[in-house]
Amino acid sequence: MGGIINPDGTGNKILELKEYPTSLIRGIKLENYYYIYSPNDPVFQQEGFDFFNYDIEGQTMIEADFSASAGSELSTSPPDRYPGGIIVSPENAYLAYPMTTHKDAGSSGSSFTMERFNPFLSDSNLVIRDTSNNQEKSVLENTYNRKLSSSFGQFSSVDNSFYTISIENGSFRFVKISPDTGEVKDFSEAFPYFDWSQIDRDEFFPRSGDFSYAEFSLSPDEERMVIYKNNYVANIENPCSSEAKHKLWILNLEDGSTEIFDKQNGYVTDVSWNPDGSQKFALSINSHSGCYPDYINARIDLMDKNGGSLETILTSSKSKITNISWSPDGETIAYDIYSTDHAGRLKLISVEDKTVEELISSSTLINNGLIEDTASSELPILIILIGWVKE
Repeated sequence: MGGIINPDGTGNKILELKEYPTSLIRGIKLENYYYIYSPNDPVFQQEGFDFFNYDIEGQTMIEADFSASAGSELSTSPPDRYPGGIIVSPENAYLAYPMTTHKDAGSSGSSFTMERFNPFLSDSNLVIRDTSNNQEKSVLENTYNRKLSSSFGQFSSVDNSFYTISIENGSFRFVKISPDTGEVKDFSEAFPYFDWSQIDRDEFFPRSGDFSYAEFSLSPDEERMVIYKNNYVANIENPCSSEAKHKLWILNLEDGSTEIFDKQNGYVTDVSWNPDGSQKFALSINSHSGCYPDYINARIDLMDKNGGSLETILTSSKSKITNISWSPDGETIAYDIYSTDHAGRLKLISVEDKTVEELISSSTLINNGLIEDTASSELPILIILIGWVKE
């Protein structure tokens, strides 16, 4: 189930989705939204545990109108391939998504979930679709994968470009792609003032022993790149004393300098830039010390474009924040959060005065009969923030 939530609390709308969605819904403009679904149930059991089969057959992309039903098929995937997570450009002009080869093409066997998060695979190409004429361009043939798409897949706010990472000859290459022509440029050409040879790609994507990979975000003016990587340290003797740290890189694409902040407390779940030109960004961070629910403590930090700490605008004990998104006017930050009551919530916080407003909760949806009551479950009912949609 998806939904549209207005900041003033009026005109909220439930979006019904087809059968079994296998991706989040995506849309930037309040016209059409997009998602991927399968007519087959992707959840399977193995040795008594539930797994999600990201390789499930029959996955198809759906285009839907915000005022209509679950939508219709936008395209049919080849028998041996299927689409991954969708990235939408400003004004919904283009879609970008990996097209991945089935692990066992033609078989009905399930695949191991962790392959969804493996940045070293060369099992995909990148498809960019022009929504005005439904023409598609395929680039990065067999030098792409789903993890690289989710770690760094971003349309430009400056020009008509798409930024991502490909894997070639065992190494990682940052690239800028033209949706119109399919031309692929290396970042050494796109951002010539930064020495990209100094980047330690093996630290971002370690090959063994550490399966936490880096995440990347370009500022709206494309003058900075923020990179974060989490590091988890487990205490074998006392699992309730584990801790998490993160490392933060700020690449200055104007003068070629790099600021590094190592061993910062907590693990980062999301980053969001202020779109109003003030060159600030927000990080959502969760602590990781103690057993559930005591280990969960969430906060939102504000930083300037060079990594200078401005302030912590929100702290919430025994809670977890997954996604944040700065509003288009730069005045509020939306975030999803859940706590020990197993209820998911969507909230707004004013950046200036720190007031918090709850927009909706899973309890509200249950009371209105929109979702099933699972009070007996030990797991929370999550509300996942996707982002802001322009009128």
